[in-house]
Amino acid sequence: MKRKTVHKAVIGVFGAALLLAAAGCSSGQKKADLGAPAGAGSTTGTAASASASDPSTASTPATGSAGSPSSSSAASSSAAPAPVTVTSKSGGWSFTGTVPGGDADSAAAMAAFQKYRADLYMIDTKADYTKDISTVADGNALTLANNAVLSLKQANVVMTGTQTDTVTSTKLDMTAKPLPVMTISVCKDSTKLHMVTASGPNKGKLAGKDSTHPIPLIYTVHKSGDGKWRVSDLQTFGDKSC
Repeated sequence: MKRKTVHKAVIGVFGAALLLAAAGCSSGQKKADLGAPAGAGSTTGTAASASASDPSTASTPATGSAGSPSSSSAASSSAAPAPVTVTSKSGGWSFTGTVPGGDADSAAAMAAFQKYRADLYMIDTKADYTKDISTVADGNALTLANNAVLSLKQANVVMTGTQTDTVTSTKLDMTAKPLPVMTISVCKDSTKLHMVTASGPNKGKLAGKDSTHPIPLIYTVHKSGDGKWRVSDLQTFGDKSC
């Protein structure tokens, strides 16, 4: 493969090229064997557990009130918990997402997604080609990520700079078949993330074009047969901005 072609293919999940790789994996592609459906209430954890993957992560309730000061205690006790906003910042990567308060499955799905995105950024910028992300990804998402890692290594490139992932919406469906799923829409801003040569005489020199605008992505995260949530697929909209 010509070097120019490799550079395009690498930007993927780690810049713009996994988007191109993802486009090649249509929704009709056969998924990996994901195991038997898990029970709807088997996942443990809380919304605060979404911060466990990063010591710098903070989980804070979204602002707002469940009722007015004059509300009765009975009405207050029956009010739904306030949404929980999860934020992380690690090096040049930052993350923001909100999930329903008191929903353990939503929190667990978001925690898996958050770690998946953090791991990819680390691989992207640290050139850690040995990182195993199978604990938080499977199916097409794992295949695309592994292919992108291999492309980075073969092209001798690494990413440097900052990236921001902002979750714009989530939808949990515990009755989905064959596995419960959460759909997570994200605005990924990697316009300040640059592809450079990783080693050799050209180390640090620009090796590819920068992304020109934030890109909307839609991820599918499912509850695997072992009860853990994993990112399984994604849709890309590289021609759009968010």
